[in-house]
Amino acid sequence: MSIQYPWALLLLAVIPAVLYLQNKTAAKTGFSRVAVLGNDLEPGPVKKHASGVLAVVVMVLIILAIANIQYSSYWQKTFLESKWIMLVQDLSGSMGRPSGEGSRLTLGDVALDGARTFIDMRGTDDLIGIVAFSSFAKVIAPPAFDKDILKKKLELLSRRADSFIFRELTVGGATNASYAAWLAVCVFFMLLPEENQPSYEEINDLRSGLVGNTVTAIAIPEKLKKINFGQGMAIVLFTDGRIEANKSEDDAKKGLLNFVNVVELLKRLGIKLYLIVVGGDVTSDIRLALEGPAGESAAGHIFYMPQTFDRQKIIEVYNTINAMEKNRLLEKIFKRKKDTRWFFCASALCAIVIYCFLQITPYFRKI
Repeated sequence: MSIQYPWALLLLAVIPAVLYLQNKTAAKTGFSRVAVLGNDLEPGPVKKHASGVLAVVVMVLIILAIANIQYSSYWQKTFLESKWIMLVQDLSGSMGRPSGEGSRLTLGDVALDGARTFIDMRGTDDLIGIVAFSSFAKVIAPPAFDKDILKKKLELLSRRADSFIFRELTVGGATNASYAAWLAVCVFFMLLPEENQPSYEEINDLRSGLVGNTVTAIAIPEKLKKINFGQGMAIVLFTDGRIEANKSEDDAKKGLLNFVNVVELLKRLGIKLYLIVVGGDVTSDIRLALEGPAGESAAGHIFYMPQTFDRQKIIEVYNTINAMEKNRLLEKIFKRKKDTRWFFCASALCAIVIYCFLQITPYFRKI
């Protein structure tokens, strides 16, 4: 409980002075009619004191209304958890291979079809973004709620659209999955409240720590340690290429990120990583970092698919990921201050009405 304007309570000390002046004025201007007519005509307690008491009540209520005593109200609200999901699509040269014998669809076509289906599966309150990569990575669509816009952005990655973005990304032809995953993490950083966003220097230092040999301890900025990234953040990475750890000295000189270090960063932050690997396998150190020795690590999961597969198969994989990233039903306690000003104003108004009624009603007059 708090008082918005506590100084107004000082006005309560003025009330006795007002009553004293009122009584003193009445004693000077009035005359003893009762004494002339006799004690039998002296008014009762209600007639004698009701008006004065009501006047005091009105003044007290008005002062309390000005001071505005506030109290906190609590209520519970239930809502669905909103997810932040980044879809990371491989556009390397090998994605142009047919998805099956005699099929006109390429692996890239089927991958994009599955991504569209996955977008339709998600809730309306989920933020979904798109990153595409080959030799380098690029944000195709920042996280958005509009599914139609997201699917139009996916069309830009189709070979049939032959867009500038598609041609730009397919020129290199390599598979730089580590940089794509890092770029998706940076998108999450930018979604944070401004006071929690890491600075350019902090992001650059964090990225430098992911280059080179595999490390067991990654220095994370203090402001990021306070963020619960595990609350509904995930990266879904589709690739058909062999993901290398990039931990050699030559890779370090080139500035290539060690994919194992990126996975370790995601694990530390609590962001889930889902790998969809088609027609290949990941190295043992990447598999160990992502799934752990028992295959049940909190870092994420790997889905292996044969090179020849159909649309239904990829949809089944995305269905599984959709179920694993289910929106939880959350409860939150809200607190809000409530004013008593209007209650005291209404009470003062009622007291004034009663006071006026007593003044105009002959029965309640003092003589």
